Amino acid sequence: MQRNIYKIHSWLGLFNAIWLLLLGISGSLLVYYHEIDRYLNKEQLTVQPGNKTLPINSLVSIVKSRMPNARGTNILHFPESKTDSYSFRVYIQDGSKDLIHWWETYNIDINPYTGEILREGYYRDLNKSFMHWILNLHWSLHLGPVGELIIALAGILLFINIVTGIIIYKKYLLKVFVFRAPMNWSNWRTITSGLHRYIGVWALLFNVLIFYSGLEMNWHAFDKSAWEPPIVTEQTHEKYFSIDALQQKLQSIYPGFATKYLYVPFIKRRAGKNSDEAISFQGNIPGTPSIIPASSSKVDFDPFTGELIRKVNVNEKLSKMNLWEQFNAVVYSFHVGSFAGKYSRLLYVFVGLSPAFLSLSGFILWLRRRHFIRKNIR
Repeated sequence: MQRNIYKIHSWLGLFNAIWLLLLGISGSLLVYYHEIDRYLNKEQLTVQPGNKTLPINSLVSIVKSRMPNARGTNILHFPESKTDSYSFRVYIQDGSKDLIHWWETYNIDINPYTGEILREGYYRDLNKSFMHWILNLHWSLHLGPVGELIIALAGILLFINIVTGIIIYKKYLLKVFVFRAPMNWSNWRTITSGLHRYIGVWALLFNVLIFYSGLEMNWHAFDKSAWEPPIVTEQTHEKYFSIDALQQKLQSIYPGFATKYLYVPFIKRRAGKNSDEAISFQGNIPGTPSIIPASSSKVDFDPFTGELIRKVNVNEKLSKMNLWEQFNAVVYSFHVGSFAGKYSRLLYVFVGLSPAFLSLSGFILWLRRRHFIRKNIR
């Protein structure tokens, strides 16, 4: 049984090596997604401060005019200083295209003082933004729903790889945790084996959480609806209510609300008040623990009348959940490493690289074992 489990662990490790490298390295980069993007494109995205910024409605109108078939847009980066630009992510769906381009994301960065477009392009365009390209790779391998399914299946295989690794190293788990397992520094083979054991055990909990949360986020790939071509929806020509006024109204509902994302729909009004038809402010209410994802609380408004549609206070919501529901509500924070602020983000840079190291060291150990067996047979 132990030999069979070792074979499963070895072959899965070899098969999963490419996914471990891609997802691990890209995931480590995405921990500082906005910071790296701003650093690499500092000259392009830095603006000259003016006397007054344009209303958000004007900036949204510019985005909408550029992408007439889009469903809506999210403001992903609000200016943190007078020299920062606005960053918009635009959501496009078109079932008339080939499968991998049914759902696409588009980026537009705008000067808030002049309305000038500083940068724009699809997330799949490497020459537009390296970090957007990395994000799309991590999401779907640039293959749309096909890529999401591949990553979901890879996540299941990776989880099996982790379980078999726990079984193989079960007698070392406690010893490694308390640094009682001996390290043999005599040659590179024994060093590789020791590091594989130590890094694998110490990164175990984080990797289980990362792969579980990633699988949960891609679980929709197993849903039949994910493979039905989206219908192109007609954009609205109605005049939006003032988003700046809604921001003030938001503060009267939840004083101190820190907006992380702002979604504005472009589609025509349908019957009912659906989430994708509302101007939605997502962010944090003061007093929310850092372990809670930053977009868990939200307030939705009618985009044309400014009427309050719904409000969600994540603190009140969590109090009504059972333990498992609470865990699933915060698991995204474990995936992106934001559960303890800047300290956990820094930790996740190294945790994200651990699968890549485990795949390489595991491959070396597999070659070593194969060579040893052939040598003895001869």
